Amino acid sequence: MSGDALCVGVCMIDWDSGVCLGCGRTADEINGVPVAPPPEALVPANDKPTPLPANVAAQVGEGSD
Repeated sequence: MSGDALCVGVCMIDWDSGVCLGCGRTADEINGVPVAPPPEALVPANDKPTPLPANVAAQVGEGSD
């Protein structure tokens, strides 16, 4: 057994759900694969929406104010 605190020593992946029946983690979590940051971390700090490219705005409009 590894030194991982969440591991209970019963590694059995349920391939339908992708979760270990022992600890409840996915295989990626067990193997330490980096997880993408939550979407809110990707929002610009000024909270202003990104403007549409000119060619797109010409087709669909800029939106409502």
